[in-house]
Parts: sequence; C-alpha cells; structure tokens
Amino acid sequence: MFNINVENKDFRVLFINCNTMMDVLLPVGLSLISACLKEKGFGVKLFDTTFYKTATETGDEARAKNLQVRKTNREEFGLVYKDTDMFEDLKKMVEEYKPDIIGLSCIECTYELGIEMLQSIRHYYNVPMIVGGIFATFAPAEIIAEDCVDMVCVGEGEYALVELCTKIREKQDITTVQNMWIKQDGKIHRNGIRRPVNLDELPFQDWTIFEPRRFYKPMGGKISMTGTFEMNRGCPYSCRFCSDYGLNKLYANNGGYYREKSIKRLIDEMKEKKERYNLEFAYLVAESFLTTKRERIVEFIERYKEVDIPFWIEARPESINEENIKLLESSGCEGISLGIESGNMELRRNLLGRNMNDETILKAFSLLEKSSLRVSANNIIGFPTETRENIFETIEFNRKLNVPGVMVSLYNPYKGTALRDYCDEEGLMQKDAHAGDYRSETVLNMPQISREELLSLQKTFPLYVRFPKSEWPRIEKCEGNGQEAEALYEELSREYTEKYL
Repeated sequence: MFNINVENKDFRVLFINCNTMMDVLLPVGLSLISACLKEKGFGVKLFDTTFYKTATETGDEARAKNLQVRKTNREEFGLVYKDTDMFEDLKKMVEEYKPDIIGLSCIECTYELGIEMLQSIRHYYNVPMIVGGIFATFAPAEIIAEDCVDMVCVGEGEYALVELCTKIREKQDITTVQNMWIKQDGKIHRNGIRRPVNLDELPFQDWTIFEPRRFYKPMGGKISMTGTFEMNRGCPYSCRFCSDYGLNKLYANNGGYYREKSIKRLIDEMKEKKERYNLEFAYLVAESFLTTKRERIVEFIERYKEVDIPFWIEARPESINEENIKLLESSGCEGISLGIESGNMELRRNLLGRNMNDETILKAFSLLEKSSLRVSANNIIGFPTETRENIFETIEFNRKLNVPGVMVSLYNPYKGTALRDYCDEEGLMQKDAHAGDYRSETVLNMPQISREELLSLQKTFPLYVRFPKSEWPRIEKCEGNGQEAEALYEELSREYTEKYL
C-alpha cells in the first residue's frame, strides 16, 4: 500500500518517460499533461531515459543500417549517451525532488524496463505510482497486477491526472476518478472513461521538462531543431494493425475518439514555440493530414505563412490529388509519408483493413513524383499469414512506385489492435510476450516464415526495390550469414547509398 502524505508544501509530480533509446521526437501527450498540471499549480519534473544506453542500437541506427535513412552525425549536437547509471540517477532525482506521485509513461516495447525502474525505487520511496500511455490503456489488468503499480490511466490523461492529483493534495477520495484503475485496501476500482478532451481547451505543450538536446531531430540526413505538434487526435479509419482501431472502439459510446484542433489554436502554438525555441522544422502529428475538410486544409496553408518553417506530414494515398499537392508545395511542406503496408491488395483489404486498390496508390505516387516534395513509402513485412512471395509482391509494387524513400518496418502485434487478437487466437506469439520495436524486431513465431528470414528481407528490401533484377541473385546472397554475405552486403550498401540516399 502506498503512502499519501501531503503536508503544507508544493505538490510534486515526477514523470518517468521510458523512451526508446535516442528517440528524440518530443512526446505531445506528456507535454500536454505537464502543461495541464502546471496550470493548476502542481510541480512537474521529468526523468527521461532517451539518452541512456538501454538497447544495442537506436531506431535511427537500425534504419540507417537497413538503408532506409542517411547516417547522421549526432555527436556534434550533443546526441550522445549519458555515462552514468540510469537507476542511480533516478534514485538521486527521487531523493532530491521528493515527489508526491510518480507516473510512468511507456509503450509496449519499453514497458518491462519501465516496471523495472518503478521497482528499483519502490522499496525505499513509497508514494502512489501510476502507469499511463497507449499500452496501459489496453493492458490495465496486467499492469495493475504489478506490486509496484497502484494506478493505471486508461485513455487520455490530461484531465484525469489533474483530478487525481487535486484529490490527493486535498485528501479526498480518489477511488472514483474517471479513466483510472486504482488499487486500494485490497480492492481494484475500475472506473469508466470520461468524454474525450476538447483539444482547443488544452494549454500549449510544456517543453520545459525536456533537455534542450531533445529538440535536435535527425531528418533526411541532417539534424534540425524540431517541434512536434498535434493537429488532430486519433484517426477516422480503423486499420486492423493500428492502435486507433482499439481507441475508436473504446470511445465508440463516449463521443468518439477522433477530433481536430482548430487551425487558429494550432498556428498560435506553433508560432509561440518557434519564437521561444528557435525551431527550424515541424513534425505534424496527424494520422492522415489530408483526410479532413478542404476548407480546413486551405485555412492551414494560408495561416501557416505566419510560421514559415519546413514541415513533414503523413497522408493516405486516396487523399492525394493535384490540388492538394499544389497546396502543400505552396505552404513550405518539405516531405510526405504514405502508407503502402503491403503490395498484395487482398492482404491489404482483408487482413489489414486498408480498403484501397493498387490503382489509387500508383496514381498518388505518380502525382507526387512530379512534385517538389520529398516522398517516403512506408511498408510493413511480417504480417500473420504473409509469405516470402507476398513480401516480394510488396517489393515489386514499390518498384512500380519509383519512390526515393523506401521504408520497411517489421510487423509487431501491439495491444489494442485487431491483429493482436488474431495473433493471440492463432498462437503466433507467447502468451505473456510484449510486442517489440517495429524498426528492428518481431515477436511472432510463424510457420510460413522465420524471424531470421524477415530480418534478412528487411535489410535487403531497399536493394531489391532499387537495384535492377540482374542484381537480385547477389542481393539474395546477402540474406545469408557469414563473412562473405556481410562483405557483399557492405559492398552493395555503399553503392546504394551513393546512388539513392
């Protein structure tokens, strides 16, 4: 049982951001929760794992090794590892800051490390400990069972955390706070979720909790001062491999999960942050930038002149037309990512829930090829039922697209997705396994294709796409193990980098 001992002093919240290593893109959710808490007079401090060596390689290193992005010189911007012990540093911060509540923010692939961190301090510092984030939303029963966890936030945390901290500070009953599972006196109180927050009513993000070097984001072979901005929350689509499927289901009877921020509010925040942090680049968090009313897109483009820094977006192929491309080109948009996922149309439709035909995708990339925008095609391999032949269908499809940026991730069955349920039912993963980092690993055990083959195909995928088919026998040799295969891969990688990256 945790202690609630708030006497006449400031109420302090300590967040632990258990982040994937060197993933510097600023988390909007944590920034907003911190802003909401500070607005109500709470103190907030962050322990961030970003710059500790918690894995064998970073996501960017994995991407670069697999020929998906250019290597960047991170060291000159201070993007280097801390040389101190992470657990000792956390202990020191807890002892010095003396928080009244500790919150862990994590995703599925960082969850186990996050729990280890909570356990490391629980035995000497017994205050309420809460876990939140997308994994917590879909695995509250698993998380609340941990000895070191007292509460789990299910769904959005902005208002829930403010209410919880207010009631703790004022020594009121906390067992009825919406969005919260609370373990108290041997009982678990499972409260329902509140209606989604109005994005325009939230304060601007609080970036003061982050180290200054968190703003240096590698992008396109260079590093820029980058800010992350939320244009909308959720997605109107429900692809079966995406967590928005679960969020749409969770909020279906409570106002729906998808909503948009007003353009005025978005632009005002971007202007404020640009001036305060000397931003050089903006990353827009919008599950699909162009799937909104045309009036809204036009308003954004017109108002964005007030911000006037390059930005990157994601979009769906069916939203690409000549008119939208012209609008993007006129606005300062530097690049756009489009999700292909699979080159097999039946797999795309029936397994993934992405109801778009090949012609729509091909037309979108054909139009973008004529534009000034940098274009990236996002692919995923290793879906359940997918074969080596299916993966080569995706390779062949990418060859038709003739796109410079070829990205390929490994499918991981994240909690909250429809495909996770399918994988569980089919016994494709260990019962208590957690999905891994999509950039470098998969947890599935599939009869038709091994993990080793998937990893080999991920690293050679861009080679198969961009090199002539006469080179395919040499590329296939790179899929093997041993010095000869490694040497050949190095040779082809150098050639690929010179020609295509």
